[in-house]
Amino acid sequence: MPDQYAKYEQYTLSDFMLDEDFLLWIKQPDAAKDMFWNGLALAYPQQQATIGDARTLAAALTVQKETASEATKNRIWNAVSNSRSKMVTIKRAITWMAAAAVVLIIGSVALFKYLGANEAVIKTAYGQKRAITLPDGSQVVLNANSQLKYKPRPRRHAPREVWINGEAWFNVVHLNKTGTPVQAAERFIVHLPTMNVEVLGTTFTINTRRNREQVVLQTGSVKVNVPSKSSPVFLKPGDLVNYNKDSKVLSKATTNPADCALWKENRLKFDNTPLREVIQLIEDDYGYKVAITDSTILERTLGGTLSSESEQILFRALENMLDVKITVNNKTVTISK
Repeated sequence: MPDQYAKYEQYTLSDFMLDEDFLLWIKQPDAAKDMFWNGLALAYPQQQATIGDARTLAAALTVQKETASEATKNRIWNAVSNSRSKMVTIKRAITWMAAAAVVLIIGSVALFKYLGANEAVIKTAYGQKRAITLPDGSQVVLNANSQLKYKPRPRRHAPREVWINGEAWFNVVHLNKTGTPVQAAERFIVHLPTMNVEVLGTTFTINTRRNREQVVLQTGSVKVNVPSKSSPVFLKPGDLVNYNKDSKVLSKATTNPADCALWKENRLKFDNTPLREVIQLIEDDYGYKVAITDSTILERTLGGTLSSESEQILFRALENMLDVKITVNNKTVTISK
């Protein structure tokens, strides 16, 4: 076992909450810190639940762009860092966190909160993306205007479960490496509003925008369960399954899965895509209301790959490629000839 991890083998929740390096990772994450602390979870699997609880509590104390006073936030962190009694420290920190939560107004940033039922919720605002590492090391990239919910410390022998609303890309850690029958705790289940997606270790994209639920498999294999269907649908890489929640029709097709995940890299791929679908993307991802001055332009189509680094860059590219004029007034976008 690497010497760099040895001291953490017997760490308790309070130990992690008093560890300056651990708290710095939560407050200022980067690739190097992610590699170290995720490596610790892999080195000592028995510590994964404790690390998950500590991450949840520490993250709740560092919610971004809170409007609470600096004095309030300092009292919270001082309660964690300076108390002589570790257990009293945790209790005081939780007390301050609860008191501060009453007066916090959460801005348009990712919201991570610790709920009484051991539940973590992460939300992204319009135009925002966020990368998340789950307690088991699985990676999630959450697209704009989306929500991820999971239990940092699931019940013993229970499957890993997350709930998604919006759009997200998953890279799931494969826990069953022996080829033996899959145990309950090795399962990974993604709950959509209607469907459930069960995986072992794979990468895939999910979209629950508007009246559809879509799963695109990039690598590995998944099983999609639909309540209205008697048998599950199994996907292989390149498969796309789409469920229309209005008509309750399930369809399956093939696609280039990498194209469906380009939004992670701030790029969008269009293939003879009608303007009406582009408008839905603008409204869903950036929060604008789109108005059209001439309905005939809705039939214009778009092809190619565009940058979505910002809505301004995207709008200028759309103007050039569709030969239209786009004006922005507050949160209303008007598209005209």
